[in-house]
Amino acid sequence: MLAAANLPCWLEVDLEALKYNYELIRERIGPQVKLLAVVKADAYGHGLVPVSLFLEKLGVEMLGVTTAEEGLILRTAGVRVPILVFRPFFPEELALYVEHDLTATIADLAAVLQVEKWFAEHEGKLKVHLKVETGLGRYGLWPKEVVPAAQRLLQIPEVNIEGVYSHLASAMQKNKSYAKRQFKLFGQACQALEEIGLKNFIRHIANSAAVLDLPEMYLEMVRVGTLLYGQYPEPRQRKIVELKETGTFKAKVVYIRDLPRGYTVGYQRAFKTRRTTPVAVLPVGLKDGVEVAPLLKPANLLDFMKGVLKLFLSYRGWLRFSPPVFFPGGVGRIIGKVGMQLTMVEISKVEAVQVGTIAELPLRKTMVAAGIPRFYKANKR
Repeated sequence: MLAAANLPCWLEVDLEALKYNYELIRERIGPQVKLLAVVKADAYGHGLVPVSLFLEKLGVEMLGVTTAEEGLILRTAGVRVPILVFRPFFPEELALYVEHDLTATIADLAAVLQVEKWFAEHEGKLKVHLKVETGLGRYGLWPKEVVPAAQRLLQIPEVNIEGVYSHLASAMQKNKSYAKRQFKLFGQACQALEEIGLKNFIRHIANSAAVLDLPEMYLEMVRVGTLLYGQYPEPRQRKIVELKETGTFKAKVVYIRDLPRGYTVGYQRAFKTRRTTPVAVLPVGLKDGVEVAPLLKPANLLDFMKGVLKLFLSYRGWLRFSPPVFFPGGVGRIIGKVGMQLTMVEISKVEAVQVGTIAELPLRKTMVAAGIPRFYKANKR
């Protein structure tokens, strides 16, 4: 892209791919189910404001963010669709919710008391969603607290209990017993609310994994983040739908050299060449998100041992176990430990590499540093 000509690295966001994934999800859930698009964490690294404005044009019913600050950024940018803030609020934030029409999460009875106190002294309107703790263990009203919380909120004319939701802990796993247990608890809480006269509220518990595996959990609305951005909650789910990649991280080669056989590469001499090896240096590293990933718990001991073995073999020079880097002329492999702002790539099977050649690095978009420029492409018709 012309805008990237003088940059060492950038993230290219494909809005047409985002639209494709959005429409694929729409088709799967049907027209009667609302879609909340999760745009937390800078829209999973793709850019909070551009992505949210684009999804609004596509017709999304609601956006989901983690903080009131994210919601305020969207309102300031002109986003008008409802915005649900997932994180429990601080009392001093309530004025922001009311002023900017942000929907608050009620996660405990203390939050109800804070709302009562605020409206005793101020005017305005507030929409809320009750968060029910059914098994994630993070935050939310215990099922027995849901009715008392709702009853107190119903006494505040300025408050509208718009929805009720919960968060599935293991919907991506093959064994769905825990997810179904959570769904049952959630259903019981919603039924209890109906019995005290609360009607026509939005129920939502299905996340990206449940959208693929558990259609009985769609209810009035689903919350989708991962799938929108071309990622799968679980690798086996690739067989269910074919998503498109929405973001590509690119960097230009800054240096090339040949290393002799037996030469070590990087800090702690973690990689050793097994033959004369051409190496390209990319001007990106840990600071930019390269090879930065969450520490995931292995599924079992065998899974753990496989991970350890792959890491060991990659450091000992077995390139097929090293992370790939894609060039126009072939695939290279990251070697050695990634530096803070530099990464070495073995390019023996890559043709026509020179300084300035653009490479694509597969990495988690949520880990791409905020300072990395984002460029957006879409088909113009």
